[in-house]
Amino acid sequence: MTKLRRFGRAGRFALLGGALALACSKNEVPSAAGNGGSHAVSGGVGGSNGNAANATGGSIGGLPANGTSAGSGGVGGDGAPNGGTGAAAGRQTGGRAGASSGGGRAGMLAGGSAGTRAAQAGSSATNGSAGRLGAGGAMAGAGGSASGGTGTGGKSGGSGGSAGSVGAGTLKIMAIGDSTTQSTCWRALLWQTLNGKHAGHFDFVGSHRSDAGCSPSNYDQDNEAYGSSLLSEAVSGLFANNRMCSPPAASGPCPKLNDFITAFQSYKPDVALIHYGTNDVWNSIATSSIMAGFDDLVNGLRAANAGVKIFVAQIIPMNVTTATCGGCSCSACTSNIAALNSAIAAWAPMHSTAGSPIGVVDQNTGFDAVADTRDGVHPNDSGSQKMAAKWDAVLEPLF
Repeated sequence: MTKLRRFGRAGRFALLGGALALACSKNEVPSAAGNGGSHAVSGGVGGSNGNAANATGGSIGGLPANGTSAGSGGVGGDGAPNGGTGAAAGRQTGGRAGASSGGGRAGMLAGGSAGTRAAQAGSSATNGSAGRLGAGGAMAGAGGSASGGTGTGGKSGGSGGSAGSVGAGTLKIMAIGDSTTQSTCWRALLWQTLNGKHAGHFDFVGSHRSDAGCSPSNYDQDNEAYGSSLLSEAVSGLFANNRMCSPPAASGPCPKLNDFITAFQSYKPDVALIHYGTNDVWNSIATSSIMAGFDDLVNGLRAANAGVKIFVAQIIPMNVTTATCGGCSCSACTSNIAALNSAIAAWAPMHSTAGSPIGVVDQNTGFDAVADTRDGVHPNDSGSQKMAAKWDAVLEPLF
């Protein structure tokens, strides 16, 4: 693990609902809004109902002349007039995002949390942006509603806002899972893409290093993935058939929850990329048991870093046959993967918080279990490229 220089650019974070490992065993300023100035510096109050909003979107909330405090971080500027009748979004302490046909912006805050979501947009509002993070703020809000609301007198609501950057410092990224992460090349390709754009601003972290003969070969190989591992077994501590994982964990042949907790506490990742559960579905483990494992991982990550951003993948498809894996079969894999991915999509928003959001990354759609794997399970070069591109899409707004 290489220590890199610090960065301080505010970025944005989008909670994605479809566009957010394994083993073989497997980021202006319009004219002032209302009483506000061009920037909200200390929790200022933004303009009301978008009356002085910028023509292309809700203006950024400013500091009122009387210096009124807005409690927990200020009130964001409301919606723009472009949205049609009733296009203004509601105001709320904490900066509720304004919306318009071009996408409203939430108030800029000097600290605390940004607006939570673009709500009640006017005519065809899209992509209302959450407030940028001010100095000292822990993180920006969760962004707009993933599916959009209905604007009062308008048509459709914002299709999803975006949140701010992790904050000052090198972005520590931990890849967690099984052999889909440990013994394939998507980490190398992701590192190559990020390094081309953000060299010196990120660091892959984890308790061990692994490589599968990938190109480039000089990538940061640190990760927290174990080939042959089952998430359900890791959290239960009960391992079937004398299972051996790669690499062995500190506690034994395969990782236990405490091995992950120790790594989380040691490296305190800012971002966790999790693709886990393939071996579980292969072994017909109940979906509820796998989801309980995700609960434990999330709790451990948040105990180490309360502001960690977590991306959980809907896992890639499998094509397990006697031709791809001698003596193997998995007739229920397709239905088991569908059940797990559906459960992940439902679970994430219920466990996501403003401080530590959980994004779902759809690694399944567009992935061909035949053309994009080397053995029906593990991604080949084309599969690794597809996975790296989807991880990059959710990481890019953080820089």
